[in-house]
Amino acid sequence: MGLMEALLRHHGPATAHNIYQTTCPIVKASIGQHIRHSMDHIEHAVRAALDPEHELHYDRRERGGADENQWDAAHDRLHKIANLIDNLSSTASDSVTEHPVGALFMLSGDTDTEFRLHSTLARELGFAAHHAIHHLAMVKIIATNEVGKLKESDLPPDFGRAPSTVNYDHSLK
Repeated sequence: MGLMEALLRHHGPATAHNIYQTTCPIVKASIGQHIRHSMDHIEHAVRAALDPEHELHYDRRERGGADENQWDAAHDRLHKIANLIDNLSSTASDSVTEHPVGALFMLSGDTDTEFRLHSTLARELGFAAHHAIHHLAMVKIIATNEVGKLKESDLPPDFGRAPSTVNYDHSLK
């Protein structure tokens, strides 16, 4: 949320919403595409936790939806996913988080063949969170360069940085 607040503060609503959907020439994607992609992964994992029959097809996602192009739709989806996580947190037990799941990935762009990896819900929730951090690093590039024109100091501290990197940097002080 801190990213959009910074964009709104510096550019006003119309320009901030335009920046959200503008493709960055450096990374060939928009802030909205990275946010939608991250939400897709998190939502897949949470839905698998809520429905043990749900398989995680990470590469079968709907692209170009409202949450990718409209900040308000993304904001609504973020809150829905946060509520799902809250519900999961209140009912989670070892039997839920350690439930075995199949995580399916495409390992080549030459074919749409998916490969099944055996995993657990806890592992996939961790993967989705860690994966989102790396996409936020790309969002940071977009937000602080040609498209967003923000300063790094405009963003929340450690935005888009892996927890291990933050921890390491703190150990150097």
